[in-house]
Amino acid sequence: MYRIVIEREDDVYMASTIGKRVAEDNGLSKSEQTKLVVSIMELTRNIVFYAGKGQLFIKVIPSYGIEITAVDQGPGIENLDQVFNQTVRSKTGLGLGLSGVKRLMDEFEIESTVHLGTKVRAVKRFDEGKAKT
Repeated sequence: MYRIVIEREDDVYMASTIGKRVAEDNGLSKSEQTKLVVSIMELTRNIVFYAGKGQLFIKVIPSYGIEITAVDQGPGIENLDQVFNQTVRSKTGLGLGLSGVKRLMDEFEIESTVHLGTKVRAVKRFDEGKAKT
């Protein structure tokens, strides 16, 4: 398992580079690699912008997939339903980051508590027969 501390923009690129290498090493197609890397970049940029500091964990689950978990102790998200219904706009863009990660990944879970932080877990599953075990 990889644990990357996320505090600044450089850490976003470090995390995405590690994610791409893990995806390549475990046989994900180029398309699936891109989905994983974009998801990592979205989650880690959110940490830098909204929380200031957090962590990203990248874990290979043998014969299943690659799990990414982003954790921070930032302000939390008080309106998760609105974020996913796209009725609230991001301060920095279109507000599509979390919903985009949800679409790109095969599994997606989010827990957020105002004033305590946010945890996002997402999995990109291996294609049967193509994954390394």
